[in-house]
Parts: sequence; structure tokens; C-alpha cells
Amino acid sequence: MIGDDFESVLAAAKSGSDDAVTRLYVDSVPRVLGYVRAQGISDPEDVVSEVFVSMVRNLAHFEGDEDAFRGWLFTIAHRRVVDERRRRGRRPEAPMDAEVMEGALGAGGDGEADAMSRLRVQNVIAAVDRLTPDQRSVLLLRVLADLPIADIADIVGKGEPAVKALLRRAVATMGRQMADSLGDET
Repeated sequence: MIGDDFESVLAAAKSGSDDAVTRLYVDSVPRVLGYVRAQGISDPEDVVSEVFVSMVRNLAHFEGDEDAFRGWLFTIAHRRVVDERRRRGRRPEAPMDAEVMEGALGAGGDGEADAMSRLRVQNVIAAVDRLTPDQRSVLLLRVLADLPIADIADIVGKGEPAVKALLRRAVATMGRQMADSLGDET
């Protein structure tokens, strides 16, 4: 978070300062990229670049504080994810096999620790992947973007009670899935 400097950084970015735009980008890209990746998008970096192109293109029209900026940016990200899902639905792609990807990345460090870490990450990713798209979106916007329920409701176009219900179901489903996967490891 930029914090107290946000207002001046935003003003400079609106005035065309490359340094200010870079600061907004550097501050925001990890969360936006995490959100898009967790949505299962095949080329998350491409979608994130579209998000930030839209941000730069429309920055002059943005008004608000840092929290509002984060909500605005994740609204753009959510819309790009929806667009990508629609595009993928029209032109489905065969995903790369996970074992092939892991082989391409290579191994390093402590083999046992790497394997255990990979299993935990894969279990979390698998649990998120099993959520409905709506559950996944609200959970990721809450956890990764740290947005309040009202902002999430605006982004996904649902009422606050519906968002709360989706979050409760997502957390309960993830809890059951993680408990099941821990039971399988013992």
C-alpha cells in the first residue's frame, strides 16, 4: 500500500508522470496477478497487462482514495477475467499437464521440503479450483484484494447478502476439502 503518499502519487500519475504510474503498478500488480492466476486463467500475465492498460487509459477519470482505487482496479481485473472465460469458452485450449510443467521448471533445494511444499500448494489450488466461479471470485477478492464486502458486491454485481453467503460457502467448502486432503496424506 502506498499510504499517505497515495493522493500525490495519483495526481502525478494523472499528470503523466511515468514514475507515479510505475509506483501504482508496482504496488498493485502482485495482488492483481495473484487474483487472475487463482481464477485459472491460462495466460494471467496477458490479462494483467490488459488490466493495467485499462488503468492507464482511464486514470484521468478516476476519483477517490487508495481503497477506492484498489476496488476500481479489481473491478477492471474481474471484468477482464470474465472476458477471458468467455473467450476461452469460444476457443477452448488443452491445458499443459502439471507433471510436464513441473519437469520444465526443474527441481532445486531440499527434495523432501520441495515435495511437501508443492503438495500443500497443489491442495490449496485444487480446493480453489473446485469452488464455483462466483465462490472463487468473492473469496479471492476478499483474501487477495482485501476488499470490503460492499466493494466485492459492486464488482461481481451481486447483493451484499449474496456475497456473504458465497464467502461462507467457499470457506466451508475449502475447509472440507483441505480436511479431506490432510486425511489422505496420513
